[in-house]
Amino acid sequence: MTKDLTELFNAPHDAPCQYDGLLGWSADWKCYLNPEERPVPLDDMYSLASDKQYVIVRKGDSLSKIAKKYHCKVNELVKLNNIKNPSLIYQGQKIRLPPQKHTQVANVGVIPDNQCELSFVFEDLIEKPIPDLKVKIVSAVGDIYDVITDGTGKISNYIVDNMSELKVMVSSATGKIKEVARFTPTIGKTEVRLSSPKVRVKGKSIALKGAPGTLDTDKKELNTVTLGRDAQGNPRLDVNHICPNEYDLLLAKNVIYWDAIIAASKRSGLIPQAIAAVIDAESAKKDGLWQPTSVAIDYKKNKAIRAANEKEGKPAGNEIYYRSSAAGMTQFLNGTWMGETLKDGTYLNEKAKAANVVAKMPRIGHLGREVKKQDGTTILEEKFQVTLDVWKNLQELQKERYISGCTPYPPGASGSKSLSDWLKRRFEPEYAIMAAVDYAITNLKALKAKGFNIDGLDDAEKAKVMYLMHHLGLGDAIKFIRKEITESKAKNLLIAQVGVEKAFKYYNDERKSYVEGHRAWLSIFMNDNIKLGNFYCHDLMGTKILDVSLSVVIKKL
Repeated sequence: MTKDLTELFNAPHDAPCQYDGLLGWSADWKCYLNPEERPVPLDDMYSLASDKQYVIVRKGDSLSKIAKKYHCKVNELVKLNNIKNPSLIYQGQKIRLPPQKHTQVANVGVIPDNQCELSFVFEDLIEKPIPDLKVKIVSAVGDIYDVITDGTGKISNYIVDNMSELKVMVSSATGKIKEVARFTPTIGKTEVRLSSPKVRVKGKSIALKGAPGTLDTDKKELNTVTLGRDAQGNPRLDVNHICPNEYDLLLAKNVIYWDAIIAASKRSGLIPQAIAAVIDAESAKKDGLWQPTSVAIDYKKNKAIRAANEKEGKPAGNEIYYRSSAAGMTQFLNGTWMGETLKDGTYLNEKAKAANVVAKMPRIGHLGREVKKQDGTTILEEKFQVTLDVWKNLQELQKERYISGCTPYPPGASGSKSLSDWLKRRFEPEYAIMAAVDYAITNLKALKAKGFNIDGLDDAEKAKVMYLMHHLGLGDAIKFIRKEITESKAKNLLIAQVGVEKAFKYYNDERKSYVEGHRAWLSIFMNDNIKLGNFYCHDLMGTKILDVSLSVVIKKL
C-alpha cells in the first residue's frame, strides 16, 4: 500500500522520534455478518416424500434382497405392504418402500427463542483487533447502547428483543462520530465483524542504518507493518496489504482461496467479488474464515433429544441429526453434487472422468436390457461407478437410496468407497467453488430460457439470483420470484429453516402470513449477507458495482 497515506514523518531524521498516525484510506468500513443459524439448502422432495416410491419385483428377487438394495429392513417392507408371508412375493408385484426419514425441528421440542443476540469484533485494516474503541449502537426503536471494546476488540452478548435495523457508530481518536454499519439482525446468535479501512501505527523510531531504498526491496508478508527508508533516504512506514490489485479484490482472511476465486471468475465470466459474496453467504465461518468442512448439524434437535433421553434415563446416544445433507463451503446437497458430477462438461464431471469414476455407459431399460435408438445403436448416458462392476445414473442413485437421507454421509453410500470419497470432495475448496459457479451459470441460463431478464442484470444482481436458486432450487426460486409459493409450502420451508417458534414469530410480524414471513426472513438475510462491497478494495483501480436489495432485483427480472 503506497497511496494516500497519513504522513508520519515530515523530514529525514536519524535520532529517535515518536510517531502516531493512521495508514490507510478514507473509505467505508466493511461489515461481515455470521449468523449461527444461516439458511441451508433442503433436500429434494424425494427425500421428503419417498413413501410414494416403489419397486417392481423381478425374477430372483426376495424381500431380503430388496431390503438390502434399498437400505431398509424386511419387517418394514412386510408391514408397509401388508405381506402375510414374506417368502411369497411374485414377479411384477409392486413393493412400496418405507419413507426416507427427514428430520425437522418441528418434530421435537424446541426451546423458544425470539431474541437477537449479537457479538461484535472490530478489526483494523491488517485484521488486528481494535481495543478501547468507543462504540454506539442505536436501534430503530430508539434503544441506545454505549460501550467500549475490550482488549481483543470485542463486544459480547448484546441482546435485541425485536428485529429492527441497527446502526453502529464509532468514535475516532479526535472524537468524531462515524457510522460504520447498518443492518437488520435475524433471530438467534450472530457475529458481526467490522473492519476499518485504516490501521493506527504508533511507537518510537530508532536510528536507521543502511542505504536509501531498503524498504522498497524488503518484501514482507501480508498484513504487516515495515519500517525503513524510501529512495530519497526519508524514514517511512509501510503496510503490506493485498490492495491495490488488478481485480480490486479484497478477501481479508479468505485470501488463502484467492486462486480458486480468480479461476472461478474466469470460468464463469462473473467478477470475483460476485463469487466471493455468494460463498460468504453460504459458508459457515470461524473468526471470519470460510470453513471448507462445514455440515448442517441441527444443534437444537441434538440438544433436545439428548435432554429428553437424559430425563427418561436413556443413554445419550451418538447419533447426530442434520438439518439437511448440505456440506462443504458452498453447501451442496448429496443429490445436487451428484447431479453436477453426472452433467457432461461441468468441472466435477471433468474431474470425475479423469478419476475414472464417471463414464458414458449403456442406458438400461426397466426390463434390464440396453435401450437402443431406431437405428439399433445403444443409447449412452453418464454413470457413476459405485463398485467395480456396478454403474448407476443419477436417477438410480436416488431411487436406490445411495444418496438419500437428511445427512451428508448417506448410509446407502457406505458400501461404495468411490461414492463416499466423491461426496467428501465437497470439503475441498477448489471443487466446492468451481462446482458452485457451474451450477449458478446453469441456473441463470435456465431462468433466461424461461423468459427472465438475466441479461439485464449486473453481477451484483446476478449474485443474489445465484444464491436464491442454490438455496431454494430452480423450481421454488421461480415460484419465489413470481410470488407463487403457497402458504403451506412457505410454512414448511420456514419451519425447516428456523424452527416452529421462530417461524411463528415471522408469521405474526408479517401480517399473519407464512408466505410473507418466509419472504421477509430470506430477503433480510440475503440483503445483509450478499454484499459485493465487502470484497472490493477500499481504493479502486476500476469501477465498483453497487449492491441493491433483492426486491429491486426481482422487479428487474
